[in-house]
Amino acid sequence: MSFLDATGQSLIGVGVYTLSQAATLVRLPKATVDSIVGPVPGDDTPPRTYPVAIAELDLGEDEKIVTFQGLMDLRVAARLREQGISWPAIRLAAYHASRILKTRHPFTTGTFRTESNKVFLSLRQGRPKPKTAIDLLNRQQVFEDVIEQSLTDDIVLRDKSGRIARHYPLGRKVKVVLDPERRFGEPIDPDSGVPVKALAGAYHAEKGNATAAARWFDVTRQAVLDAVAFETWLNRN
Repeated sequence: MSFLDATGQSLIGVGVYTLSQAATLVRLPKATVDSIVGPVPGDDTPPRTYPVAIAELDLGEDEKIVTFQGLMDLRVAARLREQGISWPAIRLAAYHASRILKTRHPFTTGTFRTESNKVFLSLRQGRPKPKTAIDLLNRQQVFEDVIEQSLTDDIVLRDKSGRIARHYPLGRKVKVVLDPERRFGEPIDPDSGVPVKALAGAYHAEKGNATAAARWFDVTRQAVLDAVAFETWLNRN
């Protein structure tokens, strides 16, 4: 199997997720993810069918793959939906933001906020000028200080270009990270690199003895407890 994306670029080091994995990680129904992930849009793709995230690789038999950036696109979209933004409006926001930012991963490149049923894309400006944002649904520019609600409850770390580079789903206090440059982006303990699934599995095998489970991989007891906390969160209905 070739790990190349839709443009022929290598997927090594960028994270890969099936749509089922992505749905679980961003806490969206699989059917919803299936409907909002699509192929690379063309210049004539209308807003009503614009993909929220792009399927970078098709393994056949309807098994599609998104990269870490696609996963983060879905994460932001899920947060927008939690704030009451409809899926058609989220598609429209992705459509306009992709053109403003000139990227096919607008939700991982831009900083988004919501207020009522509006979606704003923050615009970076020099300090002498007030920060502004664009209302993506009405294409109007507003001052950013009127926007109170943000989508930053969990923790993301951005690279120098402003794109999301790593993601801590439960915040920095729970040391579980998704890093596309490590283990294809699966959830890991950031210090040791051990997959969270393995740590949680050891915990259950040791019948809840975190200290004994930690010895399996030479990690701290807290790393095991954090893995279990993440697993519990992931499996929560």
